[in-house]
Amino acid sequence: MKTSILTTLFATSTVLASVLALAAPVKAFSWNNSWTQPTIRSKTEIGFDDAPFQKFVQAERIQLPGAGQFLLDPSKLFLKYEHEVKVHFINEGAGYRNQLAFEATGATNASGLVFSDISSTEAIGNWGGDALKLGDTVSLGKMAAGTQLDFWLRADGYNGGTNIFGTKTASNLDRLQHVVAYAYRNYLILGFEDLYGDLWAQGIDPLTGIANENSDRDFNDVVVVVDIGEANVRELTGVPEPTMVMALAATGLMGALGLRRRLRVPEA
Repeated sequence: MKTSILTTLFATSTVLASVLALAAPVKAFSWNNSWTQPTIRSKTEIGFDDAPFQKFVQAERIQLPGAGQFLLDPSKLFLKYEHEVKVHFINEGAGYRNQLAFEATGATNASGLVFSDISSTEAIGNWGGDALKLGDTVSLGKMAAGTQLDFWLRADGYNGGTNIFGTKTASNLDRLQHVVAYAYRNYLILGFEDLYGDLWAQGIDPLTGIANENSDRDFNDVVVVVDIGEANVRELTGVPEPTMVMALAATGLMGALGLRRRLRVPEA
């Protein structure tokens, strides 16, 4: 598979500095095995178009360069305005049958599953399972203004996996980044890495006793779009104009995309 546009963008652009930060202190998260899958609605049912986001799915088994530039500061996932939060499944490149959960604290307190079985025959990685179609959507419900939101991945959770990775590196047992994040078209895009350990690391991690999993660090194992509302995205990015959600630093890339020194993201 040829290298995706996502690799090029990450290697040559600076995206949303206001949502990037160093890892925060460890915060405990408890996965509840009694959680059940919320209602999944198809993209045709809700009128969501996943196509513009597919070009951002990283090529399989190719390390994502500069991932540390896109480390999400979970404190930035703060909703200043009330909104019905939705999560749209974009793609997955995993042999694992992963699970995704959310946590809301503050004005709204809630937690639960987003997707209980992240597998799809339509995805770039098709190693079994067909629980989702591209663009499938779950509503997390209406979140009040003043709500803090966060997301957690349970690697191979559908098959009983126990490794849980969050948006904070300090909360991950391998102390590594497992989520990349950026904004596009008034949405947030999150890409997860589901394998424990550093790039191509094998054997037992001497610090934790957990087996390294020969990770490719491609951050495409689960790719979702999170709808927190245009006003909230504008607040966390600090970008006043709704369409100006990606700041491209490289003049060459601007020319390649036909931007002519404008900072608007072109329509796909």
